[in-house]
Amino acid sequence: MLRLLIFSVLVSIALSFVEPEFDFSRIGRDEFEAHLREHGFSEEKIRQILPEQVEPNRSGKKKNRAPVPLKNICRFEECAPREKLDVSECGFKMSRFQNVNWVVTPVDPGNTRLGLLNAYSRLSDYLHGANERKAYLKRGAPAISTLGYNNKTGVITGIDLAIYLPYELNHTLPAPTNTNVFLEQWGEFAVYSRAFGELKFGDVPSPSLYVKKQLKHLDQALKNANITKYVRYDGLFLQAEYNIFGLYVFGRQRDEVMRIDDAEPITRTRIVDN
Repeated sequence: MLRLLIFSVLVSIALSFVEPEFDFSRIGRDEFEAHLREHGFSEEKIRQILPEQVEPNRSGKKKNRAPVPLKNICRFEECAPREKLDVSECGFKMSRFQNVNWVVTPVDPGNTRLGLLNAYSRLSDYLHGANERKAYLKRGAPAISTLGYNNKTGVITGIDLAIYLPYELNHTLPAPTNTNVFLEQWGEFAVYSRAFGELKFGDVPSPSLYVKKQLKHLDQALKNANITKYVRYDGLFLQAEYNIFGLYVFGRQRDEVMRIDDAEPITRTRIVDN
């Protein structure tokens, strides 16, 4: 019963991020593929966006899906401007996020998984009218979780969750009505990132273990490239989620674990006091 309740809440939150003209509660995979074709997507591009269902390998475990290319997702989503830098090697890429606005809410550190779920709900409420104007606001990509990781205990702790708001910096955004939701302007910041696709539920008991595995791969790749001066390998990291229409109906299309470059850290400025 508890699992059914959690699943129902997850689905309702996912659907709350959809633009009004797309009712995915009544659309199946075939209809969505037809929608992509109508908008000029080739069969190859459709396969990249909606890979075939994950098939078990010979050991009976599910195989990973490759992450959907960022440019494909950003054809549907308004993605936060991000500059690719020339410090990319096997296992990671470096990029710089530009100065933009985000809507942010804290995550309960006592229960990160449930805390993230509740955080998504609060941000969704803000985008769908829980603001001083009762306005429906555009949602951009990605959603970025700021997380803490303790190498000794292996515990991931939630800190906050942010969603990119695709509006000009001088655009006056309505103040949230929830006192735990804030509007912030983040200055330029640089990250080292590793992308991954569908979570490998067949091989790990929880998504958090898979995220830890990806973070470990990222850290090892950075160390192999002798990038150690401006990166702390214990403490904060980011998890960015890029999903077309914010949905998980057809699987998680692209996630990224990120280490912040301390030479270009995030500066966060509260832009609306509620």
